Amino acid sequence: MGEWSKKLGERGEHITESLLNLIGWKAALKGHEFDCLKPGPHSATGTPRRTHGADFVFSCLSPLEDGVLKHLVISSKFTSGPYPTSPGTIFKDHFSDLATTVECFNRSPLKRSVNQGYPSASGQSLAGILCWFSAASDADADVVSQVAGSRNLDTANYGTIYVIDNHRANFLFEAIAYARNRFGAENVRFLYPSTGKNVSPIERVTNGTILPPEYLNSGLIPFFIQEHERKSLLICCQDPFSIEAVKRMIGFSMDIAMEFPDKVALAFPDYNYVDHEEIADIAKLSIANKEFASIVEFESYQADFRG
Repeated sequence: MGEWSKKLGERGEHITESLLNLIGWKAALKGHEFDCLKPGPHSATGTPRRTHGADFVFSCLSPLEDGVLKHLVISSKFTSGPYPTSPGTIFKDHFSDLATTVECFNRSPLKRSVNQGYPSASGQSLAGILCWFSAASDADADVVSQVAGSRNLDTANYGTIYVIDNHRANFLFEAIAYARNRFGAENVRFLYPSTGKNVSPIERVTNGTILPPEYLNSGLIPFFIQEHERKSLLICCQDPFSIEAVKRMIGFSMDIAMEFPDKVALAFPDYNYVDHEEIADIAKLSIANKEFASIVEFESYQADFRG
């Protein structure tokens, strides 16, 4: 947790930008305002709203959907104190602010201007990213699970909103740092598996440096590793090691191993050889494809000298 803990100790406005750079969302537009198209309904104070401000806007062609231009409106919320004990009210305020911003961005001149830079796009997708970080809470503090049941969040036409708290950001930092430190940053890419929507032989890419937004809350990050002619698959899982998680990971790895790799590494935060080797071996024994089973290994992305 060292790297993420350090980030939380820095100035709040830099934390989200550091995360965006880590996941390949570089050169994002920063600090843009645009007109509010619903001054009354979008008002939070009773006074008609005039503008919305987006902390960051990132756009790219989706590697998971052919021809789809992804527009991502990012809101950065940072507190020097801990997350509130009952976070629902503050979460709704943060969520509603981003939702109304996304709704008006969708019809803004800024979006139309960005679209002009992607003439090959045949479709568009819009999403919001709410980054809510706390410096005083633990680096792995999970506030999303506390607000997952929030209601009355559909007052704006916002599409999809992903929420990243300390817990989810910590996983991204740890998993990506582990992959790059172990295999060399130049050898590591995010894997883009077949989704049924990325089938064009002209547009299809199987790996790259940009993390798809769909991975942000998935709890899994698949990496494509290429060291010279050796190709490996690394999947980092946010959940603790368990037989159920192992089975899910094995099934997922078999589904996305597009080119038969030389090794499949399944990494958990708490895997250790002494306690978990037998469980892992039994799970591998249940794999019908024995060639595939022979290349599956287990490890921890938080491992110390004991493995």
